[in-house]
Amino acid sequence: MSGFGIGLYLCAEIIQHHHGEIGIESQVSKGSTFWFTLPL
Repeated sequence: MSGFGIGLYLCAEIIQHHHGEIGIESQVSKGSTFWFTLPL
């Protein structure tokens, strides 16, 4: 599936605007996990 590649960028901007964190954990041949946290 292809796109413009701005989805993750937009998510990161929104999360950072709300003083949260975003990250990725990746393992070869197993895939990637994206995570984020937001303060309550």
